[in-house]
Amino acid sequence: MYYYTHMRVACVHIPHFYLQAECLSNPHLRQKPVVIVAMPEERGFVLDCSEELVERGVSSSMPLKDVYHLCFDAIPVFVKRREYASTWENILSSVAEITLRVEAHEPGTAFLDITRLPGMYKSEELVALALARLIHDRFHLKAKVGVGNSRFVAREAALCALNDVSVVRTGTEREFLSPISACRLPVSKDVRERLHLLGLDSLGQIGVFTLSALTSQFGATGKALWEITNGVEEQDRIPCVFAITDIDEEMVCEGPVYSRDQIKIALLTLLEKLCLELEDLGKACRAVKLVFDLENKSFLEKQFFMHAPTAHKEDILRRIMAGLEEVDLPSPIRIMSIRASSLVPCNGKQERLFRIRSGLSKSMADVSGFLKTKYGSMPVARVVRNDVGALLPDDKFMFVDP
Repeated sequence: MYYYTHMRVACVHIPHFYLQAECLSNPHLRQKPVVIVAMPEERGFVLDCSEELVERGVSSSMPLKDVYHLCFDAIPVFVKRREYASTWENILSSVAEITLRVEAHEPGTAFLDITRLPGMYKSEELVALALARLIHDRFHLKAKVGVGNSRFVAREAALCALNDVSVVRTGTEREFLSPISACRLPVSKDVRERLHLLGLDSLGQIGVFTLSALTSQFGATGKALWEITNGVEEQDRIPCVFAITDIDEEMVCEGPVYSRDQIKIALLTLLEKLCLELEDLGKACRAVKLVFDLENKSFLEKQFFMHAPTAHKEDILRRIMAGLEEVDLPSPIRIMSIRASSLVPCNGKQERLFRIRSGLSKSMADVSGFLKTKYGSMPVARVVRNDVGALLPDDKFMFVDP
């Protein structure tokens, strides 16, 4: 198994989502020139349309009257927003079975954080195929999936996927983005017009400029242009939008695991994944449940409670191994699974906060001198024990200069 240290993003894109959703309830509309019509202020415009109409010049947001000038045989269907929204919500919930880090971009397009999934699916192509098959098998919708190191790269990969799946490998982003039109950039119309006037019509042409050159011409937008065209990895993680109560990890043992040392090695591998997930979520666990699926088809379950909430594998391993000292396994372990529960926010610990650092004594002396000069006395004091046998708290301690 292996893990990516950089974020990997999958984009699930359902082409002509509104049209595909409509055809689920009206199959007779398939292979016909259909236009999905929205009605803002009683003036119809195109929300979606069949691929045949796209080839004939129809585009999204086009007024309905212009559609009839191009395609007199277009079949109008009024949008059913509530039905389409329900379908989309069900799709997002199903996708969450693969990863809980899901970000909806628009109906029919969503981004997923699959950074650590390849260890389970062997490759990113298999992750993408699993997503496409899930949507096809469960909702009968055709989906394309692209994978890259940012939302933009992943979406472009999905849009140009020939066999429903496209993966842009780390280090090949610039080569992949080079032929893409500058019209695809997520920038304002004014910036696109300026790029066109400068003769920069593709991402490859923009990418030859340095960061300073683009920022001097476009300001903060220039920095975004440079990062996109050079395939720089995104730093904004895709959030987990679903409430998580437990985290499960499972591992099939490559060979019989029986001895205490073998169990410890296997647990370290399993806890590595578990604690990485806890770290990503900013959580710590109060309890851990361990399940051994043994070769004699029996099970062993044990639950361990932590002395304090933790997300450190060493703490969890120490607690588990101590609890397994008296356990005698009747058969080698075939499958090992672990569940972290009773999750609480983990704020971390600043272990070195109060340790003596070089220059600290001098800095404290300078502060003390400044306070004495300003106030005529020392307003900060250090508490020390005075009389350990005293009954009154006031007599037990005294204040001295720090």
